[in-house]
Amino acid sequence: MTATDIVPLALAGSGLAMAAVNARHVHALSAPRYPVAAPVVVLVPARDEADVIARVIADLRAQRGVDDLRVRIYDDESTDGTAEVARRAIDGDDRVVVVDGARTPKPAGWTGKAWGLHRLTTDLADDPPNTRLCLVDADVRLAPDAVAAAVAVFDALADAPGPPPGLLSVWPAQIVGSALERLVQPLLFWSWFSMLPQSVTERQLRTSTAVANGQFLTTTLGAYRDVGGHRSVAAEPADDIALARVFRRAGMRTVNRSGGHLVRCRMYRSGDDLWAGYRRWTATEFGGARGSWAVVAALLLGHVAPAVRAAIGPRRAPAVLALVMGAAGRLVSRRVETDALTPSDVLDATAHPVSMAVAAALIADSAVHTRTGRLEWKGRSIS
Repeated sequence: MTATDIVPLALAGSGLAMAAVNARHVHALSAPRYPVAAPVVVLVPARDEADVIARVIADLRAQRGVDDLRVRIYDDESTDGTAEVARRAIDGDDRVVVVDGARTPKPAGWTGKAWGLHRLTTDLADDPPNTRLCLVDADVRLAPDAVAAAVAVFDALADAPGPPPGLLSVWPAQIVGSALERLVQPLLFWSWFSMLPQSVTERQLRTSTAVANGQFLTTTLGAYRDVGGHRSVAAEPADDIALARVFRRAGMRTVNRSGGHLVRCRMYRSGDDLWAGYRRWTATEFGGARGSWAVVAALLLGHVAPAVRAAIGPRRAPAVLALVMGAAGRLVSRRVETDALTPSDVLDATAHPVSMAVAAALIADSAVHTRTGRLEWKGRSIS
């Protein structure tokens, strides 16, 4: 076999093996056995989320297993009536309040989300350090036990070996609708699940292996204050991974768990939004332009080239084996992410080389926009 056979086999085989190892360690959330006694504050930043804000408020009002729960929603100068929809959904529930972002506009040097979460936490000056914080995006859907389950998992980490826990990232099951979503969204979980041994990396403090998803983060108010909160990542396009790195630099570990059937999310509703979102998210993930282009090359060589060779190459068997292992690794990942596989998941896995080609194009596009200072998100420049 030549190098063009060996490299794709090695990449696909190692990815499948890593996914199988992580499947034994990264478990989905489940309802806790006992109620959470500590106070819990859920923070929801929202900008132009009128279509989804009522649903997440209804989910949060229906949470159980938390004796002391409060919800704070930051309306980040929305132009679509998000605040009005939110207040109607609250329906007099005094546990939930909306904070008007127009009163304290975002200053220069901050992303909108980082500023919103910073503002929400500055209003918690009188809360004790052991207050649990859950940072939840507006488009996330929560089963009634989701918040209690996340807090229970975070609290249990204190008894595990290794550095003290700082940040738990709960990965929602990514709900997909359009063809582009089906190609791209499962890669969000797969990208780290098939590459990093979580039983090892979550006990270490290496910033290079820190992974997080800002859709649902759990920490304590004291730990959040100790690392400087979102002030420490004010200008970061991908504030979630940047925050995880800050926690690790402060000597606290970061951990990932699957939301399974308790937490789900449809991140994007259109192809344009998806493309812009990943353009922003991948801008800082690979250590600069050289890292981005190296990842593009690896994706094309390791996952796209085998599909071409399987179709027209003279020696097809190694390429077919690489494709099968790549699809199998993706299925293992998706099974842990969602707690169950559907026929659509199996079909999508067969299109894994196409997903890799789209991912390579997304990363390349992000590198170009970053280089030229044209990154934007929700109408704001984040370059």
